[in-house]
Amino acid sequence: LQRMKKLPSRRIILPHLPPHLLTRSILQARLRIKLCVFFLQILVLVWNPKDMAVSYYHFYNNMPVLPSFASWDEYFAGFMNGKLISESYFDHLVEWNKYIDHERIMMISYEELKEDQILGMKRIAAFFGFSLCEEDFPRIANKTSF
Repeated sequence: LQRMKKLPSRRIILPHLPPHLLTRSILQARLRIKLCVFFLQILVLVWNPKDMAVSYYHFYNNMPVLPSFASWDEYFAGFMNGKLISESYFDHLVEWNKYIDHERIMMISYEELKEDQILGMKRIAAFFGFSLCEEDFPRIANKTSF
C-alpha cells in the first residue's frame, strides 16, 4: 500500500493473483488514501487452457529456477492435475468466474482480443473510463500487434 501511494494516479498493477489473495478492500466499494477516494477496477485476461498449457510448458522449461520437464506428457499430467508450482489454471479460472458479474471486474479472453482487437480495446477503454478518439484505436492496434 505504501508503494502504491507513491505511484502517479491511474495506477496499473499486474499481480497475476487469484481473488482470494487480493485484499478485501480491492473488491469492496472504495479505498480511502489521504482523503482521496479511489475506485479500483480489475481486468482479468484469460487464455484458453490449451494455449495456456503450451505457453506455460515453454516458460517452465526456459526458467532455470523452475523444474524442467523431460517431455510434454510429463508436463501435461502436472498441468491437468494442478501439480505445478502455481495453482491449477482451472481452479484459477473457476475462482475468478465467481466475480464475473462484479461491477468493477472485467473479464476478457486473449482469443476475444485477437479476434477483434479494436472492439476489445474499446470495451477495455470504456470499462476504465479512458477517453480516446476513434483514430486512437487503429494506431494503438498497429503499435501493439506482432
